Amino acid sequence: MIRTVTSSLPSFKTIMFTSGLNILLADVAASSTDRHTRNSAGKTSLVEIIHFLLGSDAGKSSLFKHDALFKHSFSVEFLLGGRWVSASRSGSREDVVTVSAADAAAIGIPIPVSLFGPEEGDQIDIAVDTWKKILGAAWFGLPLETDGTQFDAKGAPTFRAMIGYFARRRKSGGLDTIEKTSSDQQPGSWQVTLSYLLGLNWHVARSFQDLRDRKRTVEALSKAVKGGELGQIFGTTAEIRPELARAEERIAILRARAESFEVHDSYRELADRAAWLKDRAGEITFALAEAQAAADYLTKSLQQESPPAYADVERLYAAAGIELPDVALRRFDDVKAFQASVASNRRQYLQEQVTDLADRQRDLAKELESVAGERTTLLQTLDGKGAFEDLLRLREELGEQVSRVETLRSKLQHAALLENNRAEMKAEAADLELRLQKSFEEAEEAIKRATVLVDHAITALYDDRTGNLIIEASRSGPRFRIDIQGGGNKGGIDMMKLFCFDATMLQIASERFTPGPQVLIHDSHLFDGVDSRQVARALNYGRVVVGDVGAQYIVALNSDEFDQANSSSSLDLTQFLNPVRLADDEDGGLFGFRFDLE
Repeated sequence: MIRTVTSSLPSFKTIMFTSGLNILLADVAASSTDRHTRNSAGKTSLVEIIHFLLGSDAGKSSLFKHDALFKHSFSVEFLLGGRWVSASRSGSREDVVTVSAADAAAIGIPIPVSLFGPEEGDQIDIAVDTWKKILGAAWFGLPLETDGTQFDAKGAPTFRAMIGYFARRRKSGGLDTIEKTSSDQQPGSWQVTLSYLLGLNWHVARSFQDLRDRKRTVEALSKAVKGGELGQIFGTTAEIRPELARAEERIAILRARAESFEVHDSYRELADRAAWLKDRAGEITFALAEAQAAADYLTKSLQQESPPAYADVERLYAAAGIELPDVALRRFDDVKAFQASVASNRRQYLQEQVTDLADRQRDLAKELESVAGERTTLLQTLDGKGAFEDLLRLREELGEQVSRVETLRSKLQHAALLENNRAEMKAEAADLELRLQKSFEEAEEAIKRATVLVDHAITALYDDRTGNLIIEASRSGPRFRIDIQGGGNKGGIDMMKLFCFDATMLQIASERFTPGPQVLIHDSHLFDGVDSRQVARALNYGRVVVGDVGAQYIVALNSDEFDQANSSSSLDLTQFLNPVRLADDEDGGLFGFRFDLE
């Protein structure tokens, strides 16, 4: 429960609260616009101040790192362990919270020796982490010393994770869903936190987070297996094994060749000679073919060679009744003799050409035999031997293949691990779901209590709608949601789901923890889009709830929203108004001046 919020900033408007319903109003000037880059009346900033004093982080963009506020401290006075304790913190000293020595002693904080016997005005600094442990112990039953306890493990419930359900922060996304108090809150956080607050088995919920962490590791390993030269080709054991077998066989072949390899001093010269002999054998073979073709042609020409037929010339003329003179006959005889001589000479020439070709063929055949023989001898000499450079290349290829095999073996091992882990995690997820269902059966009374309280809240808000709190087991862990007829479009009904859930959480915390946080805080954004009748009913129901559990409900509203709600209320709500009234003009806001925000 909170009594005062103040600051060292002279213009800051100190606000005091009482038990029960507290409504803080902010007037909206006629000239105001919705400018998110400037602080306005300060309704949302009030929630941020309270969280800052309850140990929230203060990053570079934090309100408390702004030049206008950086050196100023903010203070809150709240009920802690049956005592009203005042705590201060500033952006310039964000790592500590300052309390009086008397308060520190009263709540069990060790006092430095220099402050032995503290006086009323003495102040001491407490590390923020220690401060959060103190608050967690006082309000939510967490141990002050977590070492060696179940709360020492990763993912255990923490004060900061729980307090967000009692003072939701719009800037962090706390008004988006009932189960999350910030948009970046991971399932492991809200599942464990809500399980703890509602009295369920939070250890099972944490086991789901352990499983998610393992899945992330497997996914990272999967990316590693798919990366590199072979990543796009080989991904499963079935794909990798045959390629590994081929690579290992290649290594055996290369290793055998390397072990039997002999370096020949004149290998390069002999290899060049063998290559030349191969080329020469090809040239001789071609020349033999040409010689054979020429010989065949000349032989055929020789067989077809015959003298011209002149013997019938005289008979031809006689038949024609023409007598050839002796001179003409002598000329024919001369021509005949000449043609015979020519024919004889041609036959002799052709015969000589055929003979020359036959000699050339014999010479070529002999040379071919010699060339082939020499090449065969060289190849036999070089068989199993090579130049030193060849040996180096052989060993280099062997090394490359060995490296490839090692890569494949590693990929095979990782792929097998991946496949085994995936199979194991599927089985583990199913087993966890069964464990969760069993834990819900064991916590039936706690679930029933939360369900009934949500029913009461919905009934108080709506005459014509019904709804339910749904707590169910799934493969991804516990799920929490509220169903109200007509909801689901981020309208007023969805905002009222948050109200019903938060009111329920306050009641359960008051029952489970003594005394619990004893405070519920909402700013006007929770009522965006909500009908004025439901706003009025929510304020009245919140008043009844905090009255029953001895707590307080702090609500920051715009004055026009309050007026509409009050006109719809059966009870005059003006009696619960805070005497401080904010405005969004230059000096009417919470800080007393306006300044630009990041």
